[in-house]
Amino acid sequence: MHRPRATNTRYDGAENRRLVLEAALSVFSDLGFAGASTRAIAARAGIEQGHLAYYFPSKLALWQQVIEAFAREGEAYLAAHLTPEMLADPRQAARQVLPGYLRSYANNPRLTRLMLQEFSVLSERHEWVVETMGRPVWERLRPLFQALAEAGALGDATPEIAYFSMIGAALITFGNPDLIGAMTSADPLEAKWIDRAIEHMMGRILAPT
Repeated sequence: MHRPRATNTRYDGAENRRLVLEAALSVFSDLGFAGASTRAIAARAGIEQGHLAYYFPSKLALWQQVIEAFAREGEAYLAAHLTPEMLADPRQAARQVLPGYLRSYANNPRLTRLMLQEFSVLSERHEWVVETMGRPVWERLRPLFQALAEAGALGDATPEIAYFSMIGAALITFGNPDLIGAMTSADPLEAKWIDRAIEHMMGRILAPT
């Protein structure tokens, strides 16, 4: 059960902003954008509802800042670890880079659940997520998947099919740990379970030679 934090009489704008973003991520992922309210987010953060407007002028602006604050880990990982030189051996590059990228979905299941929600509906938010988060990651990974296809590593799949199959598996698997735990005896937050899930996703990408 989530409990509002005790009100802190010492004003700390940066700390309050962080608490609001974390609370908003939790509420948005649990209830969706339409079901979330600024009142619930403020209560989760332990601040007055009227104070939210000081940091974020609207619920949409807050939602966008949540995505911006928490969704850059994967893209930053790819920028740091995937280089054009690695494409000379795309299979090895995929084995070196993709598990770490997939792990970024497992590291923050609430964010992954939120992204799954927004990729699944047609709205202005959907378009914003696609353009701000989805397309940049695809553009970073497209050369790798094209190289994998040219090397025969994807079997009969095209780069697009292989990529979106991987992303879909990561979103559904790592964005629903509570559901998986309730339906099975597995612990989808356990490190070995995550490792095995990533290994399975990689096996679907890299067809046997």
